[in-house]
Amino acid sequence: MRHVKLPLLVGLAVLTLGLTACQSADQKSTASFKNSSASSKKYSAPKPDAAVSSSGSKKVATYHPSASQTKSPNYVKSGNLKSTGQYTFDKVGTELNLRQVKHPQTTIKSGKLTYRITTIRIIKNTAKTAAAKQMAADALDVPNIKSPYYTLQVKFTISNRGKQAVTTDGIKAIRLTKTQRLTAMAQLSDASAGKTIPAGSKLDTFATGLASEKQKPTFKSVKIAFNGAYVDQKQVIAPTGWLKVAL
Repeated sequence: MRHVKLPLLVGLAVLTLGLTACQSADQKSTASFKNSSASSKKYSAPKPDAAVSSSGSKKVATYHPSASQTKSPNYVKSGNLKSTGQYTFDKVGTELNLRQVKHPQTTIKSGKLTYRITTIRIIKNTAKTAAAKQMAADALDVPNIKSPYYTLQVKFTISNRGKQAVTTDGIKAIRLTKTQRLTAMAQLSDASAGKTIPAGSKLDTFATGLASEKQKPTFKSVKIAFNGAYVDQKQVIAPTGWLKVAL
């Protein structure tokens, strides 16, 4: 069972969007990643809608987009990207552009848990500053990351139909292609891992991972598998099989 430390959520960037780096706590964005100060690759995401993380321990000048960068009607100052083509900027200078969004509502069950995939988004992230590019490389453990890079965000709900609270171990893997998969040890930031779901309740959560660099990803679907769930560190819910989700 993985143990996720909540303080890791603080160090990551939070946009005014909904799925790259930090802005005010009341702003939301559209991608999210590991705190670069984390000691292992097992990390958790901050809020959905932030693109790449900026470490809370680093002081970086706030990026202010020019008038020409924000004059388009597709520019969303709040960061709450909902429609394809909308874009925003994060604090360190990453432009986030929503390239694809689906609301599949696909489900899979294991024991008393039901997993529902509610939204999948593809975000194009373009580093406009050296700081933005370096922070993306640090956050994703990808030295010399190539810009633009694309992130996949999955929003999902876990419903506990049982009579006892259980602790989920989150997503086991997201298979993008036959040769590419995301895990907690490989560029996947999963906010659900380590969360306890009370009996008869549900958890609305999300995960974000690196989909590709330079080129837009070409996969038309992904497969998602979930880890088991635990009570007092004893597994009481088995892992799921693969759930295929069309994009």
